[in-house]
Parts: sequence; structure tokens; C-alpha cells
Amino acid sequence: MEDNPVQNGEKIKLFIKKKNKEKIDEGVKFILSHLKIFLCSSDVKINLDAFDYSEDKDDLFDKISEYFESKGSIFLFNSLLKNDESSEKICDVIEEECDNFAKEKFIDRIARYLRRIGQGEIEAKKYVKNDFTGAFLSCNYCGKDIPAHENLNINFTENSNCLDVSTIFDVESKRVTDIKDRLQRVILYDYGCKSVVIDKNCHQRNYSFTPDSSCQLTVNRLIEKKVYSILVDITSGEIIHVELKINGILHNPKIILDLINDDSILIKGNTLSKVLRKYFEEDEPEESKDLQDECLPIKCIKDLMNWEPPAFKHATAQLRKRKLDDTHNKILICHDMKGGYLEDRFINGAKEEDCFFFVHWSAVDIFTYFSHHLVSVPPCSWISAAHRNGVQALGTFITEWDEGVEVFEQIFTDKASVHQLCMQLIHIAIFYEFDGWLINIENELKPCQVPFLRYFVKCLTSKMHAYKPGSEVIWYDSVLKNGDLIWQNSLNDLNRLFFLNADAIFLDYHWKEKQMLETVTHAAGRKKDVFVGVDVFGRGDCLFKGGFDTAKWVKEVLNYGLSVGIFAPGWVLECLEPKEIKENQFKFWSMLQELIPPRTMEGLPYCTSFCPGFGKKTYRNGKAVSDEPWINLNLQQPQPIYHSTEENSITICSDDAFNGGGCLCLSGDINSKKGSFEFKILKTFFKLEDTVVISYTFKPLIENADVSLTLHLFSGKEAYKLHLIDAENEDYKMTNHFVRNLSPASMEEIMKTGYKTTEESFEQQTWIKRMYVLSSNDFQNHTIENISVSATYKKSTDKSFSILFGELEILPVFPSYNLSYEQLICKSVSGKPKEISIECILKWKHDSSIFCSDLYLKSADEEKQYICTTNQFYYKLKYNVKLMDEIQIILCPKTAGSGYLPSTSVKIPLKNKN
Repeated sequence: MEDNPVQNGEKIKLFIKKKNKEKIDEGVKFILSHLKIFLCSSDVKINLDAFDYSEDKDDLFDKISEYFESKGSIFLFNSLLKNDESSEKICDVIEEECDNFAKEKFIDRIARYLRRIGQGEIEAKKYVKNDFTGAFLSCNYCGKDIPAHENLNINFTENSNCLDVSTIFDVESKRVTDIKDRLQRVILYDYGCKSVVIDKNCHQRNYSFTPDSSCQLTVNRLIEKKVYSILVDITSGEIIHVELKINGILHNPKIILDLINDDSILIKGNTLSKVLRKYFEEDEPEESKDLQDECLPIKCIKDLMNWEPPAFKHATAQLRKRKLDDTHNKILICHDMKGGYLEDRFINGAKEEDCFFFVHWSAVDIFTYFSHHLVSVPPCSWISAAHRNGVQALGTFITEWDEGVEVFEQIFTDKASVHQLCMQLIHIAIFYEFDGWLINIENELKPCQVPFLRYFVKCLTSKMHAYKPGSEVIWYDSVLKNGDLIWQNSLNDLNRLFFLNADAIFLDYHWKEKQMLETVTHAAGRKKDVFVGVDVFGRGDCLFKGGFDTAKWVKEVLNYGLSVGIFAPGWVLECLEPKEIKENQFKFWSMLQELIPPRTMEGLPYCTSFCPGFGKKTYRNGKAVSDEPWINLNLQQPQPIYHSTEENSITICSDDAFNGGGCLCLSGDINSKKGSFEFKILKTFFKLEDTVVISYTFKPLIENADVSLTLHLFSGKEAYKLHLIDAENEDYKMTNHFVRNLSPASMEEIMKTGYKTTEESFEQQTWIKRMYVLSSNDFQNHTIENISVSATYKKSTDKSFSILFGELEILPVFPSYNLSYEQLICKSVSGKPKEISIECILKWKHDSSIFCSDLYLKSADEEKQYICTTNQFYYKLKYNVKLMDEIQIILCPKTAGSGYLPSTSVKIPLKNKN
């Protein structure tokens, strides 16, 4: 802004948004899509025949132009009308959506409108006297003699544009008098998108900002021969920053509260002095109220329809690719655990033991978070855990009982409302980055509501696919095509209507052979899109009793060639001893994995410490850095195939780990074999196109035991096993056409690849880490199709052996990052004069290659203190420290393997505000 501003006036400057320019660039698409939404409203269609387009009556065109003006898109609408081609497309949409459309009269109506607009543009240009891209004076266009020019519309397309508001309304200004006298409102647009509305009310000017508005308002006052300039920054329609300059020099902005007492400027109906007082005097701890520590459901339709993206977004892992296999029936698990949103709701986990967890992702295709709230948004921990293992995560939209009837009375009455509901659900899924919805309607419908329900399912499915390719919308077997609520336990003529408009159907679980045969007939070529319900609790009249008999149930479904929907696997915790959840979870899923082929992971890099997302302690490079128990599925790393045989087993060890809270425990019966065991841990499709570094880390729990990693390679011409061995291992000296060996690389070879590590990575004590280089000269165009761990032992007196497998890395790429803090609050601690309480939000750069980060606090000459491990890219710090001038926060980002990135830190000054 100017250093020498006009006295006793105000200026406003918009900060132009790039996305609004992009919206203009796709103007035709934007207008046509919104026009279709508008034309779906019933009142337009009912009154269409009454529109005669005479100049003294409202008509269809008036309603359309008013609609786009209310949406803040009138500049864009006008520009398209001026183009014959786009104007023709607008007419085509109306003709498609409306019966009895009088196209010629409508085109003539457009011409009359453009003549009025043209006159308004000429007069606005004279009045504004500024180089804006567009400006026009608008009025009521349907009458001949109605006074015009009450609204002045101005379009900003450059950040340099600045409007002197005081001269626009000021009666003393030398502007066109007849226009100035009538002018009641100025509307400012950011690249054609409404941003600020300034209303004149006698001597007052009331500023209103759209939720997308970003601007700076400068108010100038001459007080006691000093020029006071108040700079108010607006972002997302709200004040985010205030500065005060006195004669061009910055001062404490709180001085304003004692000096500004006039009421000529209003912001959202409140005087500027009142707004600023509220801004400065708000309770400081409330500054971080938008930072949510929990993931929560949406409980009522009002909250759903009013939902807006929160200020902070929780980080979630991207969906990892899997190699598709059309021969597999799909497996869905539907989470229903004590009402949901327990320990899993906390962004950074909880310090709890014996909580529900899940690691058998290799047997699952879709995970659905289910509760009996209206909208079950999956906690980010479940989204991340599923995505890292290539599993889609879905939310649930459910209506039930009287509350469900009320939802239908409010929403399922017209297409426009239903479309808005669809878009809200889509925006929620896109914002939180999950992959679709389970739709469960468990209340009776009126027959007139059924077409709107069908439209809801069809619209949600098609729009989800458009916004998020590969997403899924699944219909639960509930209401019928006549609106009755009768669970069918099969796919038949009564519920097939909804199946045809969705991606899949989830059948209720009280089925028998008759229903399965009926389902196979009606599914036709979409048998894999039918998820047959299997309730682990075995409630009601079921084919099997559930529990550990669930595998029998699943086998029955697979025999029909249908997919499986496993409901409420939390039975292992809810009905059995909580302290034995790990053992019971593995017992339950080991029986299912005999029936379900493991899924194939695709794409590099691949890094994991096999941390299950919980632990009794927290480990870094084999050392315990925290002795507290914890659970945080956000920190779960990619999981293996937990496949066990009579001779060997793969389970979780939670008593030790290399990184995180646990690792793999590979066990075998020494009496059953001579000398060696093979554990198949991954089914993969990893293409080797460049040089890769592979490392693995293990800890033998008996003497004379050793481990090697076996890669099952295919080059297009030949298939063979490549053993990544210790150079001194005599068991793998023999090679042939089908078996080859590779010894560890030297540090010099590793460094040449660009692979980075730290000295801390090699301080493993009892853990052994080996690193290998697979050169592109030797392995280009090879594919790793399976990965297994081979264990050997010699002359052991033990009856069994166990080896901990703590890490597998296939060359990560290290990103850049930075660390900062904001919203710092320092307070004295009651009863502790030598301590100070600090609260702030720590933030650092988001990068998908960073698996998680460790945070430490260091003060003066003391040792650094471990704060937490988080997979988010911000953290709400609350901590009590000794009274001092500053503290240091240390950030240690890391990959899913053991490789820490170089740490960074930020110093935070401590000044007690109380």
C-alpha cells in the first residue's frame, strides 16, 4: 500500500487467486455444469410455460442471471454470453433439461440483456476512472423505465489493482453525479469470482467478504496531526493480521483500540473498532482452536450440509498400487468396533495397551469404517494403514429409524438437494483422501422418495468416479425399490435397482443356499461386485456361528464365485480376552488366509520396519527411546504376508523392535527340518529399471543362526532366485542357472548410488544390517515377483528357533523439508514460579517420502527430551519447561526404513505474556 495515503479514507486491494483464473479458463465447463444443477430445481420446470419473455415480466433468463449473480459468477456468465459458440451451448443445456423451451425468444432475450450490459460497461468505465479488466453498472433488466446503476461491479485481475473506496461513495468526489447519487453497492470480483461486497448506508460503508476472499483493507485517519494507517489482512473471509503505521512507521496495533472510535466503517455489520477489539482481545489459547487432535463423525444432516474443510488437514498416506488379478474374489472388512472412534480417533495416537489393530492387509481389498453415526469419516490412522498396504478405505453414510426418516423429509424431496448432499460427501472424501462410501439406508421410504434415492446412488457413484478415479460406492442390502425396509440377504429383482446404479452391493448376512443361487443368477457378469455378508459375531439365524468358524462361512461364499464382506472383525477383542488380542487375531486370520490368495504389491520404493502401529515401547535403530505403551495406526508400516505352516510361523514381536513398536518374529521347529527354513513374506511385482539399494536388518535369538533375503526374479526370458547373503555364509556357495548369490556391497559402492544414511543407522548393537546394490547393468528389466526370508542354523541344542526381522528397504529417496512454529503462547505455571507453560503449532514440509518424524525438545545444556513420533506434518505442542530465554525443537524425519534424514531444528523464544 502507499506510504502517504489519502487522509480519512480507505482503500482495498485484492490478492488474486490462481485458482480463480483457472476457473475462468474453464469457464464454459463451469457455467454449464452449474446451469444443469440450477435447472434440476422443480420450481423452474413447473413455471417454464409461464415465461413469455416480455419486457415487463420476470422470465427464465432473469432467474438464470440472478442465480449466477448469487453464486458470484456474473462476470463469467456475461463473458460467455458475448461469445456465440458458448451462448449456443447454454441454450443446448436448457433445451436438454427443459420441455417447451422457446429457444428463439430466449436468444432474443440474451441480446436485450447484452445491450443493457454494454451500456452499463460504458458508464462504469467513465465512473471508475481506473484500469480494471472489467466493470459494469447493473440494474433490474426486465423493465423499461426502472432506475439503473445501483450496483457497481468491478473485476480485479492483477494484484496491483487498488480501489479507492472513499472516492467511489464520497459526495464531494468529482464523479458522474447522477450515478453517484444512485449507487448503493460496490461488488469486487477476483478474476470473475465474487470476493468483497461494500454496501452504502447513509454515512457508513459495510464490508462483507466471501469465504474465498483474500484482500487488504487500508483505513486512513488523521488524528492529532498524525496519519494513522490501519492495514487489515483478510484471508478466507476472516481477519488474519492487523498492522498499524503512524506517519509510515510501524507501531503496536493495539494502540488503535484507544484511538479509533468512529462508526463509518462496518465489517459484517459491526463497527471496525468493535471488530478489531474482538480480534485483539480474544482469549489467546483459542487461537489454535481449529487444530483438531481427533477424527470425529458427522452426526446430523445440518452439520453435513454445512460442512466446510477445516483449517488444518491431517496427513494420510497415498494408496499404494497393487497388481490387479481378475481371478481373485474381493474381500471387504467392515469395521464395527464398540461404536467406533475409540483410541483410533486420536491423530497422534494414545498411550494404551490391548487395543484393536489390524495387520492382515494382504488378504483384504477394501476396508470400511462403520459406526451408527450419520456419516462415519474414517479416522486418518485407518486410512493411512490401509493405503500403505494397497487397500482402499471407505466411509459410511447411514440413515436409521426416526432420524433417518427426518433426513429423507429434508433432503430427498428434489434433485437439487440430493445433488448437494452428493457433493458434500464427495468433498469430504476428497479432503480426507479416502476412497468412497458404503451407503446403508435402514429406514422406511415413501414411494415418492425412491426415485430421489436412486438418483442419489447414481449421482454419488458417477461423481465419485469423476473426482476420484478408482473410487467405490457400495450399496448395503436394505430398502427395496418400493421403499420398504426388508433385508433380502440376496441380490434379486427387489434390490437390483440400486446395485445397477452403484459399484457393488453388500448383502446382509442371514442367507442360505437358496439366496446364493438367486444372487448368482441376478449378478450375471458382476459376481465379484456382490459382497456376501459374513458376521463374525454370528448374530441371528446364520449359516455358521461366526467366531473361529468364520472361515467355513467365507469358504462357502467363495464356492459360489462371489466376493466376501466380513462384518465386525473386532469380535476378537470384544468377546475374547483383551490381553490375548494378538494371539486371537492371528488365530482368526490364519484360517482365512488358507482360503485367500495374498495380494501383489507393486511399485518402488518399498521400505518397512513392519511396525504394527502399536508397542510396549518405542524403538529407534534398535534402542528404546520411550518406555510407554502406545497405539497409533498412523505409524503402522507396510505389513507382510502373515502365512504360517505346521513347521514355521510369522507373527508380530511387540517385546522388541528395530524401528517403531514391533517387528516380525520368524519361528521354526528345529526338529522338523534340517538346517534351513523359508518364510514367504511378500508377493510383489517390483520392476527394476534403475540401480537399487536393498537392505535388510535382523536379530538372531539363538546362536549359530543366520538369515538371507531371497528375491524371486524374472527377466522375461528366465526365472531364478537371487540370495542376498553374508559373504561368509557357506550354505549358499553353490550356484546354478536357477539360483544365484549376491554379497553385501561396500560402503563406497553404496555411496556412489546416492543412497544416504547416517552414523546412527549403524549403531545397532545386537541387530545386523546388510546392504546390497543391484546394478542396472545386471538387473535392468528384471521383476521381483516374490520376496522371502531364509533362515539357517547349525548345531543348536534348542528345540525351536526365532529370528527377529526388523526392516526391509528397497532404496528410498530423501526429500527436502523445513520446520517452523506459529501461534506461540507462553504462560506462567500456577504454584511453580520457575516453570513456564508453552503452547504452539509446529509445522514442516509435507512430502510423501517421509514416513514419520520424531520430535525432541532441548533446553539449555540439558539432554534432548523425546516428545513424540507423528506421521502428520504439524504438531500441537503443549509442554512445561524451566524458566529460560528459549528452547530448541529438533525434528528428525525418517523413511519407513531406518534411514533418518538429517535433523533440523528451530529455536523458540520464551516470553511470559502473563
